[in-house]
Amino acid sequence: MTNGRFASVRHRAMTNSQKSRMSMAYFGAPPLTARIVAPPVLVTPQTPSLFRPFTWADYKKATYSLRLGDTRIDLFRNRKDF
Repeated sequence: MTNGRFASVRHRAMTNSQKSRMSMAYFGAPPLTARIVAPPVLVTPQTPSLFRPFTWADYKKATYSLRLGDTRIDLFRNRKDF
């Protein structure tokens, strides 16, 4: 969504064998038909879009077709950026 301006990092968790911990997961997502695209202010002739537009359903389908550690967003990268 930031057209490469900010990069995401992989989530990592460290366990502590001396102290118990409770984790709670929260999930939120847009509608399946939501179009995912960088905001227009981040796409210019000097910084073209790094990714083609896709829907949340497209992204979920890609997620379920890959292994957990695989990078999913690269499936939507514009080919000229490789």
